[in-house]
Amino acid sequence: MYPQRCGCWWLPPQLLEGVIPFTISTQYLDDTVLLMACGEIDRACEPVCDGVLAALPTTLSSVVLDVQKVSFMDVTGLHFLCALHRYTARHDIRLHTRGWRAQPRYVLDSALHLDLPGADLNTAVRAALDLL
Repeated sequence: MYPQRCGCWWLPPQLLEGVIPFTISTQYLDDTVLLMACGEIDRACEPVCDGVLAALPTTLSSVVLDVQKVSFMDVTGLHFLCALHRYTARHDIRLHTRGWRAQPRYVLDSALHLDLPGADLNTAVRAALDLL
C-alpha cells in the first residue's frame, strides 16, 4: 500500500519518471467525501485507485468523484468507476460524478457499446453519464 499524504494517494517516484503524477485527493465534509482525481488514469495508477477504495468508510452518505483534472483515461478508469459504483451500491451510498472532459467521456460513451453480459460496466457507466 502506498502512503497517504495530506489526503492524496501517490505513486513512488521511480514509477513517475517522465510522467505527470496521478493523484486522488480526498476531502471529507460530514458524511460526504469528495474524491478529486488529477492526471491520467492508466494502468500505472491502479495502486492509487485501489488504495482510495480500500480507505473509504462504509458510513458515508455520498461520494462525489470529480474528474475535471483528468485528461486521459483508459480501461483502468472504467475498472475504478465500476469498483466505486459497486462499493457505493453495496453500502447504500449515493455516487455523484462531475467534470468529465472529452477523452474520458469518449471512453465512457464507447464502453456503453461493449454490452458485456454479467458485467456491471454498463450500469456504472450509465450511472456516471446520467449524472453529467
